[in-house]
Amino acid sequence: MFPEQAVARIMDQSFNKTNLKKLVSGGLIGNRIHFFDEIDSTNNHAVSLAGNGAGEGEVVIADCQTAGRGRLRDRIWHSPPGRNLYTSIILKPDVQPAHAQGLTLVAGVAVAELLSAYCPVALKWPNDILAGGRKISGILTEMRIRGRDVDFVVVGIGININMEADDFQGELLGISTSLKEQTSNSVSRLDLTAGLYRSFEKWYRTFIDEGFLPVRERWMEYSDIIGKTIEVTDRSAVQSGTCRGIDSKGMLLLGDEENRTRRVLSGDVSVTKNG
Repeated sequence: MFPEQAVARIMDQSFNKTNLKKLVSGGLIGNRIHFFDEIDSTNNHAVSLAGNGAGEGEVVIADCQTAGRGRLRDRIWHSPPGRNLYTSIILKPDVQPAHAQGLTLVAGVAVAELLSAYCPVALKWPNDILAGGRKISGILTEMRIRGRDVDFVVVGIGININMEADDFQGELLGISTSLKEQTSNSVSRLDLTAGLYRSFEKWYRTFIDEGFLPVRERWMEYSDIIGKTIEVTDRSAVQSGTCRGIDSKGMLLLGDEENRTRRVLSGDVSVTKNG
C-alpha cells in the first residue's frame, strides 16, 4: 500500500462508488461499477471479469494500482492514490477483430474531447494524449477472440488529474504532466470520471452505428503530427517518413520520398528535429 494513501483518501472522500453511480445512472458505460481502493491492475481484473461473463459497459475503477501497465509490457503506469483516474471498460462489439483494433483510437478521441474542455490537448498515435507536449493520458486495449469473432475488448484508460510537479520522478520526469499542472487548478476526479464514461459512450456508439470514418476524422483534428517528419520505432526496427494520418482501420500512414505510402500497425512515434 502507498504510504500517502490514508491522507489522499481524506482529501477526496467524494470519489467513491456510490457517488459515481449517481452520475452515470442510465448509461451503457458504467451500468455496473467494480470499485477498488487498491488493485494490481484494472485491466487485469476487467479481463478476468469479461472472461467470466461480465456484461458490456461494466467498468473497473481503482483509487490506486500497484501494477498498472502501459502498452509495452516492460512499462508501468505510475498509479498513486488520491490523484488520478485508473479505469477499464468492458466492451463486446459486434465487429470483426480487424475493425475492433480501432477502439484504441475511439478511446483516444473520447479522452481528447473530454480533456480539451480543460486545456489544449493532442493525440499521439496510437494511444497517448498529450498536453503541453507531455503525456497526460494513456490507453491500453486488450482483445480476446473466440473463433473468428471478438469475444470481448477491455479498454484501460489512465488520466493524470491532480498530480503535481514533484510527483513526477524517475522516467516520468519531464515527459508527463497532469490537468492540475496544465491548469493550475485541482479537478474533481468524480466529475471527470463521469464525463469520461459519457464521452466514451458517445464515441463508442458512433463507432458501432456509423463505422470508423467519423472517429478517424475527429482523430485527425486532434493529431498534431500530420504532415510532419516522424520516426516509428517498433522494437529494434525504425521507419521514418511523413505522417499522412491514419487509414480506415486506424493504421498509421507513412509517406516516403518517392511518394509511396506505408501502413504501420504499431510502434512509438517521435517527431524528428526537421519535422
